[in-house]
Amino acid sequence: MIPEEQSPSPEDMRKVMRLMRERMVNIALHNFDRIGPRTFRALQDLDFIDEEAYPISDEVDLAVLRDQQHSRRQKLSDGPLVLYVIEGDEPKQMLVELPFLFFSEDSDVRRAALECIEKMLEKDPIALTPKTAAILKESRDALVSETPRDWRPAAVAVYDALYDDVLFALRGVRQSVKSNPMIQGRLSFYAPKVIYPSVTSLDSIVLPIGHPEQDHVTLTKLLSDMVVCSSNLAELCDAYLANLGFLSLAPPYSLASAVSKWLNSNPSVDLWLEVWGWANAESTPLSRYHACSVFVLLPELIPNGKLPDLWSEILAVVQVQDSDKKEPNRTEHEPWTLRRDLARHYTYHLEACLPDNDGASIACFAWWFAEQVAALFPAEAGSAKFYRENWVKPALELSGLTWLAASSPIQRSFLRFITLSVQSPWAVALLTLMGEHLDELAPTEQAEDVQTRFYKALVTNTFSSLPFPIKTPDDPTFALECSFADIVLKWAEYQTEEHRKGLQQIVEMNRILGTREGLCDALRKFAESDLPNQTAVCIALKTKVYTDPTIAEGVWEIVSDAEWRKNVLEGVEHHVQFLLIESLMLLVDNRDKWFSYLPHYIAELCEKEKDEEHRRVLFLYVIYTSLASDTVSAVSRLLRGDQKVKFVEYVKEYRVRVEAMRSDYPPWVAGKLRGLMASMHVL
Repeated sequence: MIPEEQSPSPEDMRKVMRLMRERMVNIALHNFDRIGPRTFRALQDLDFIDEEAYPISDEVDLAVLRDQQHSRRQKLSDGPLVLYVIEGDEPKQMLVELPFLFFSEDSDVRRAALECIEKMLEKDPIALTPKTAAILKESRDALVSETPRDWRPAAVAVYDALYDDVLFALRGVRQSVKSNPMIQGRLSFYAPKVIYPSVTSLDSIVLPIGHPEQDHVTLTKLLSDMVVCSSNLAELCDAYLANLGFLSLAPPYSLASAVSKWLNSNPSVDLWLEVWGWANAESTPLSRYHACSVFVLLPELIPNGKLPDLWSEILAVVQVQDSDKKEPNRTEHEPWTLRRDLARHYTYHLEACLPDNDGASIACFAWWFAEQVAALFPAEAGSAKFYRENWVKPALELSGLTWLAASSPIQRSFLRFITLSVQSPWAVALLTLMGEHLDELAPTEQAEDVQTRFYKALVTNTFSSLPFPIKTPDDPTFALECSFADIVLKWAEYQTEEHRKGLQQIVEMNRILGTREGLCDALRKFAESDLPNQTAVCIALKTKVYTDPTIAEGVWEIVSDAEWRKNVLEGVEHHVQFLLIESLMLLVDNRDKWFSYLPHYIAELCEKEKDEEHRRVLFLYVIYTSLASDTVSAVSRLLRGDQKVKFVEYVKEYRVRVEAMRSDYPPWVAGKLRGLMASMHVL
């Protein structure tokens, strides 16, 4: 006889569910000595924990929290941190982190923390990303509720949004750096969020202009709106710097254009005094670039006797540190280098995270964000050098390696070329703008030292920009698209015959290298050229690869010639060989023949190389071209060939590097690497 099935009572079901939840919590938290307030509140909301939490806000002084001008509160900028003094026999400092206060049982504490963040957002609408601001607004009522079922999930949602918000993290870094003494613990927490931002922390940020090359209408409207809405010149300059000033735009979209339109309605202003007063009040060097651009484009507005001052400011922008000279104490150009390296780092980082994306939009965002980050640091050149060498340089090296491993197909753009290839973008931009009105700047009337320094800066930036534009296009977006030949040829007119001929020859060489036919012809005759000309051809080739998609076919006809490879790739000096290979690697995204053959061409060089250090570099080039082409045959060729013993140490070194960086790779890049690493387990 079958016993009658019995249904458990509701009370029995509740007991079973409670025991099951307890078991789940015990298993989940078995290896944890303690859990944070976010986890605790989330588990409470799921009815997994019944215990009361350790009081989060017992020591928080609400009077100090609510009053930003409180006498015991340290003068920090708005952000996640509040620092104040607790009075007593032995006064001590209290550091409060606002997002943690949302987990307090006390609704007054949660309300006070929320109001702090809301006041910050009122003062600066971009203090938080739009996504976080929306979550904060939607969760407000629930967050200050007395009902745990309402405020707990709201607290978790707001906390998560704030800690994935890169703009909020920026403020945390600023507060930590500016505090005296520096708040090292929180700096270590917020800085990685800023240096390596997640895509989710950025995806809701919308810039005033996202793709300047394709949206001249928006550029024009932005400029017009600034002119109409600005009540004084400093306000106009501030608006330009915030909205467009992170880019070196062509004359129609420059600060000079905005100022010229504003002067039509305000002709009596002392332009020199106002513009330089504004530039001197700003901590960013970009203000000085834009101030210079106003007067080199509108030279008729330079007051009598002020030309020497303008030339001094111009030299501060266009002079670059000569990397060949050992001048460790020269730091004048560090603020510019800091911004270039940051923009390059964020471009590498985002291109690796966002494959098959738009290069112009990524580069535009990278320059904007680079300026936001650079503004965190003290303005002095020495400080810029410190943060560049200790923060940015390691990040740039890591993102560069990740970018190479990713080899993501990215749409071409002129701004992407500027970002990844031009050594001193702001210097080249200002030199370019000077071309139209150089005569009116009276160069020959300046001190001999000024002329000498300017000549050196011009030559240095000329070679780094090959091939530069000969003519200005009809509607350029960026200053670097305008004719650079104008400034070179006009300056040549004021030089001695020897220097004049030298500059004219550079322009003529540039004219040749600037065409597809001329560059390909120079590549064919590469072995016959001297070292300076070989270097110039390598620089020009890299530029054309970034800017001209039609160059690939002509270059392939040359590179696929075995005799050319023997005479050139095997015969030139190593640093020239590396420059050439780096340019050729960028052509792999043309797929087809480049995919199949280029890794093997470099592997062939690697097999024949006698010098161990150079062979090591070539081995890495084989790896990166293989990753770019999603092939492993060239790597397998080296590791299974007769000379495989030469590569044993290189494989070990690369495995160690990949393992050390494993957590830094985007998931899709880690997937690419798995296939490659499997092919390397043959030794």
